[in-house]
Amino acid sequence: MRTFCLIVAMGLGPVALGQEASSPPQPATGIDEVVVPGTRPQNLRVEIERLQTAVYDRWNTLNSRDEFDIQCRRLAPTGSNIPVRTCVPKFVIEAESRATREASRTGNRADSFASDAALTMSQKSSELTEEMQRVAREDEQFLRDLTRLDELTQLEAAQGETQREARRAH
Repeated sequence: MRTFCLIVAMGLGPVALGQEASSPPQPATGIDEVVVPGTRPQNLRVEIERLQTAVYDRWNTLNSRDEFDIQCRRLAPTGSNIPVRTCVPKFVIEAESRATREASRTGNRADSFASDAALTMSQKSSELTEEMQRVAREDEQFLRDLTRLDELTQLEAAQGETQREARRAH
């Protein structure tokens, strides 16, 4: 669910940029800066997961609605034995659970509920983004960590693209 993180972080772009443009650079306040060596992708993945945990723990404490709490877990996707870490808001987990229960109860396929669920998900995702922007405006540490997480995620994506291009060249 890296996409979710990127979508949320991209929604914070104007908040982060607006804050940087309106205030002069501040001297260091004793808060540690995360330095990530860019040469080893496995180190980058570990740092991203560590920072995700810190960001989502802080988010879960600061947001105003429990349904916006983000939970991370390792699951192997269908057709794979390799677990992937996914982080999703509680409302997504609950919606998937309801759809599965309803499909089991009625014998219908889960996608028969897709249109209602998509509308609800879209609305909740918008509300989540607004809430995340509010929290980022009010909490500098959260904004810094979320911005750094977005930078690392983009770096990881760029490294992956470079590796794919190198494989294609051979």
